[in-house]
Amino acid sequence: MARKPGTDILEEVSKILQYHISLGIKEYPRTQQIENFLQKLEKPSSLKAGSKLQGRQRKATEAVERKHLFDTGLAQKATLQDVRDELGDCQRCPLHATRTNIVFGQGPTQAKLMIVTGAPDAEDDQESAPVQGNAGDLLEKMLAAIGLSREEVYITTLVKCFPGGDAKPSEKEIRTCLPFLFRQIEIICPTVICTMGMLAAQTLLHSRKSIFQLRGRFYNFNDLCSSELKDKIVIMPSLHPALLMKNSELKKASWQDLQMIQKKLE
Repeated sequence: MARKPGTDILEEVSKILQYHISLGIKEYPRTQQIENFLQKLEKPSSLKAGSKLQGRQRKATEAVERKHLFDTGLAQKATLQDVRDELGDCQRCPLHATRTNIVFGQGPTQAKLMIVTGAPDAEDDQESAPVQGNAGDLLEKMLAAIGLSREEVYITTLVKCFPGGDAKPSEKEIRTCLPFLFRQIEIICPTVICTMGMLAAQTLLHSRKSIFQLRGRFYNFNDLCSSELKDKIVIMPSLHPALLMKNSELKKASWQDLQMIQKKLE
């Protein structure tokens, strides 16, 4: 009968161990030679294997970095007013120089629908409230079409200050303001977040795709955040009322998004 490969070596090792036990040897010192031998065993068998492992580790790290991090300590805090007080007369980024008023947000704490746009415009800045003027009038009509009033919806922005003119907030300015938006989301915990406009959609979805590629479907928030909110909220990217006023042919697409939101809320 053929012996299995390595049987002779195992028998020799067993004999040596038995002999050492008979001499009273119970442990072996970890010498430099043994250390070097163990390190060789721990190395990947090939560069290809090492490359695959590093690739998996990198993807795992990127997945964690993509998630929105919520301040769990603020779950105790409380109220939107607490967050507004913490924001104060904010001068954390250059946008404070172009604003007249901080546009924090508007609506009930228990809103099932939360609307997030990119940045306040000049009218929002003057009124200290988001989506004002003609865009606000159109938004109210859009909400009424799915059985909601503006007073039932919480509306806010990525950044809380008017960037001035037609300027858009920079990535750094958005990152500075995002913690306050996340705190608003934590407190309100809506069923649906409707991002209106490309900037809000790309930011909350960690995407470079256009709003036309992103809109028309829900995204699970559990792919995007690391808190107890992950199983409770979905995101629907849609079009900003200001865009619809300039391009009426897009209203059909916006209406489709609103109908999907209405079914989700029901």
